[in-house]
Amino acid sequence: MKRQRYIKYPSFISDNFKDIYFTEEENQWIDTARENINYLDNNYKKSLALFALFQSCIIKRPFNLFHRKNLYMRLSEIKRNFGNKATWDTPFETHFRKFIEEGNRAVFSNGQKNRALNRDIFDIDENFDLIYIDTPYISGKGVGVDYLDFYHFLEGLVNYSSWQDRIDYRSKHRKLKGNGNIWINKHEIHKAFDRLFNKFKESILVISYRSDGIPSIEELKGLLKKYKSHVAEIKHKNYKYVLSHSKSEEVLLTGM
Repeated sequence: MKRQRYIKYPSFISDNFKDIYFTEEENQWIDTARENINYLDNNYKKSLALFALFQSCIIKRPFNLFHRKNLYMRLSEIKRNFGNKATWDTPFETHFRKFIEEGNRAVFSNGQKNRALNRDIFDIDENFDLIYIDTPYISGKGVGVDYLDFYHFLEGLVNYSSWQDRIDYRSKHRKLKGNGNIWINKHEIHKAFDRLFNKFKESILVISYRSDGIPSIEELKGLLKKYKSHVAEIKHKNYKYVLSHSKSEEVLLTGM
């Protein structure tokens, strides 16, 4: 992305993420792109541009994550049996333009008035016909899937102006400071599900969770039955996470 002469561009990513995720040239490109997005005159255009920027960052990352300082995995001249080096080496601008086009093709009107809420679920005091619940997952060993750790770089891009105040500079990969998420705390997760089911007990509840997690599927059914007379296990889907050595099933529960 070209720099405009009259704009004083920041260098936050270039200064703080050297040799962590992207090359120096790529870091400068991201700084430039993020600043230019601020000058778009339409919030929908800004959202679409941020989407394209996020997808471009993700597709150029090994494992599509930001959980490790591992730029060397892209740059090392070795024989590979994973990943897509051609995709990693494709310029940011090429990816960005592709995702802009993809995003534009996905824009349509369903003739309804729609809202998207970005709030803590327990702070929402409205009624809904159906609640679909897909929380972070805690493994049987008690280890939670911390999405803030996996995708903190994208969260930083959203809050670019305050990013510097949220970084844990002690971490090698410049993650964000933790927020005590109850959904990845094995000691709090049962109470969290119970509270959530109780809060929306008048709605149809649909829960997606892994078969080998905490709580177990049977424990989730038990919690649902406190508030719902009809609880069903709908579907299993077998899959394996790229960083996991074990197979699991995705289970869909409904409570009516």
